[in-house]
Amino acid sequence: MPHLRTLLTALLLLLVLPLHGQQLRSDIVVDSLLAEARRHLGTPYRWAGSSTKGFDCAGFTRYIYGRYGIALPHSSAAQYPVGTPVERGQWQPGDLVFFAGRAIRPHIGHVGIVTDADSSGFNFIHASVGHGIRVSHSSESYYAPRYRGACRLIAKATPPATPAAPRITTFALVGDIMLGTTYPTPHLPVASGAHLFEHTTPILAAADIAMGNLEGAFCDTSVSCRKQESDNNYSFRMPPAYAPLLREAGFDFLSLANNHSNDFGTPGLRHTMTLLDSLGIAYAGLKRQYRTALLRLDTLVVGIAAFGHNSHTPRLTDTALVAAILRGLRDSCHLLVVTFHGGSEGPSCLHLPDSAERYLGEPRGHLRQFAHRCIDLGADLVFGHGPHVPRAMELYRGHLVAYSLGNFCTPVGFSLKGITGYAPLITVRLNPDGTLLDGHIHSFHQPYRKGPRPDPHHRAARLMAHLSLQDFELPSLEFHPDGDFRPISVHSSP
Repeated sequence: MPHLRTLLTALLLLLVLPLHGQQLRSDIVVDSLLAEARRHLGTPYRWAGSSTKGFDCAGFTRYIYGRYGIALPHSSAAQYPVGTPVERGQWQPGDLVFFAGRAIRPHIGHVGIVTDADSSGFNFIHASVGHGIRVSHSSESYYAPRYRGACRLIAKATPPATPAAPRITTFALVGDIMLGTTYPTPHLPVASGAHLFEHTTPILAAADIAMGNLEGAFCDTSVSCRKQESDNNYSFRMPPAYAPLLREAGFDFLSLANNHSNDFGTPGLRHTMTLLDSLGIAYAGLKRQYRTALLRLDTLVVGIAAFGHNSHTPRLTDTALVAAILRGLRDSCHLLVVTFHGGSEGPSCLHLPDSAERYLGEPRGHLRQFAHRCIDLGADLVFGHGPHVPRAMELYRGHLVAYSLGNFCTPVGFSLKGITGYAPLITVRLNPDGTLLDGHIHSFHQPYRKGPRPDPHHRAARLMAHLSLQDFELPSLEFHPDGDFRPISVHSSP
């Protein structure tokens, strides 16, 4: 195997050659590789298959790694000696893991790719007989006794100690987005949504990264997973044909960590993610996979983690999980953004309590503590949504926290009366060290079925400024009536 290992080494060097003067992180290569692998979830198993029509186990790993310039042999047994051996318990995402076949014998009969690992073992994506491409866990009764070893084809790179280049980075941030629903009957915006973002696209597209929260699924699935407790239906099934509107509007990232992304279960989520993948929109916020995302701006890498309060999301109330995710992500990026769906709901919840919140009996988080903990763990920017109304903003250790941006583009299916119709869009500029330079609250409001429209009275900006000054004993931001804000200047006495 020396010749093959030499070839692999050369190919791996190509993967980490300097690009635009900076080293391409292997973490990003692995994330991209795993994203490619997950796109094939549900593809059927086919003996000796190595195409998107069907895979066997070695055909799948060979196909995935082949798309990244790494040629693998045709069988799992032949793939076993390739790469660097990995000790038990030292698994990392992207590693190949090997198992005995159906008969528990020493020889190798199955291979998969690690998606994530912890003290209990690892999850791996693989082609399973009878199931096709799926994710399994090493502790499952079938796989645990058959595990035979692992190898690594992409070495972990040393993280950059400082940002790749001094630059100011601009983010555009919004709250909840639900473009219209066809469940149980069509309830849609005018002109099939063609004009929803006509007033906000110039702002979103001008930012380095535009981010929001996607409340609902793009799918045609007919069965809702939500329990209906009244005549009001709050399952949101957006027409798949509307998805390109988000790319045209300028969105780069959408959070799935909310209580409506799973309205139509795994089929709805899978269809949504497939559409977002096809549009080049990143996403995160699911419990076992896709918890985080990495975006690249020239030589700058931005990491994004999304948290929610539902069982299918990484819960913001799970302090150990929050710490593990952020510590793992911090070393892979230059700037780290956290977005969350939390807090109680409705116009009565404008003010930010200094206590844990609940809604309909469900824990929704102590949001001040959560946001501060995220920044203590390395987050540079934290913003939330969930209460359906705007909330206060503050500066903590020089970093901005926006506790709720309310509704943004929810033209139907949501109450748009009064403050629930306010639709703030905030743009912020971060210094190279991630601290806030300045920002602006763009005030919009939502007429029924029409999407966000400019508000000449700046009501969202004035409300958020008022709450920010009222909800904190020591305000940390100063506001201009037109929506500008910046850190409060501190002048020492002569």
